[in-house]
Amino acid sequence: MVPVRFATSKGLKFMPFMGLGMVVMDLFRHSSLQALWAHPRWFWASILSGVLWVAGQALANLALEEVSLAKGAVLFNFNSFINIAFGLLVFHEASGLKAYVYLLAGGLLLFIGAAWVSRISAAPAKEGNLKKGVALGLLAGLFWGLYFTPIKAAQVWDPQPALSALDALSGLALGGTLPALALFFFCRKGDWSIRNILLGGMTTFLWAIGTACFLLAIDGLGLSRAVPIVNSNGLVYAAWSLFVFKEFSFSAWPKVLGGTVIVVAGVILMAFSG
Repeated sequence: MVPVRFATSKGLKFMPFMGLGMVVMDLFRHSSLQALWAHPRWFWASILSGVLWVAGQALANLALEEVSLAKGAVLFNFNSFINIAFGLLVFHEASGLKAYVYLLAGGLLLFIGAAWVSRISAAPAKEGNLKKGVALGLLAGLFWGLYFTPIKAAQVWDPQPALSALDALSGLALGGTLPALALFFFCRKGDWSIRNILLGGMTTFLWAIGTACFLLAIDGLGLSRAVPIVNSNGLVYAAWSLFVFKEFSFSAWPKVLGGTVIVVAGVILMAFSG
């Protein structure tokens, strides 16, 4: 989410640059895609995951046009609720009263922290329509809460020892490539500069590494634990928002950091529900 802050093409206009980066990744992972193609359930599950991811990414880019990076990161954490719900209720990663107590307590902290951060006023030049930004951020969280589910379902209900999480990543990237590139036809006024192309490639590179670690963590910890733990990255986003992009006045820093810490505490607590 950070490279787009440095790009001259924002929102949906940045997506085709990410699409170009994913084309390169698809070419490098061609053999992996062939292995996926031999197992249709895994292939189409990965493709669907990619489409859900790119929808969330597009909404997140739009949200960051309206709200600060720190606020956006807090709102995106809505995906923790969804992943934990699927992990507990669909994939039966845990059961019992203790799991639901942790889930409720963590969810309450997440809600309190998110509400607190969303009410902090950023510099006028750094934010636009707050209500629109909050709605887009929550929608991005919804899609990001769903996008690992098809891959997890394939792993649980159609186990294939010959396929790994990295193979699923290849299909996920392919599923995200075409929608991202298709946005070029709707956003032709994007600035096709070397800077934006490099930033798009950098975003894809960082996403690929992060998602690979994400998938491996899901393999080891389960959906309900891995996603909330990874969502502690809100502290990193808050640091970028405060210290690099200076989206808040100095007097607001304690409030932003305090709210972010509450959110991180909530998602970690939710992780123990698994």
